[in-house]
Amino acid sequence: MKKTFLKLRVDEDEYEEFQKVCDAKNKSMSEVIRYFITSYTNGSNIILLDIDNETFKESVELCKEKKIKFNDVIKFLLNKAIKNKDKLTFK
Repeated sequence: MKKTFLKLRVDEDEYEEFQKVCDAKNKSMSEVIRYFITSYTNGSNIILLDIDNETFKESVELCKEKKIKFNDVIKFLLNKAIKNKDKLTFK
């Protein structure tokens, strides 16, 4: 696939904060922006997930294979979490 260059303007403070957050999460700014573009073009709702590239790619491929929208998987998981909120724990 041919790549193209995207040029955009942001406030310097926002740029620096974005860089700090990306660094803290061990992500490149380009990687996060590409993920945003992919998410935005695949559906109307955007959820930025803090997952590694491999997990994200495998999830997207599984959705394609099963002909399921990635957004629908997220909605399903969120609904399950809401319905089971009393049992929900994070470690």
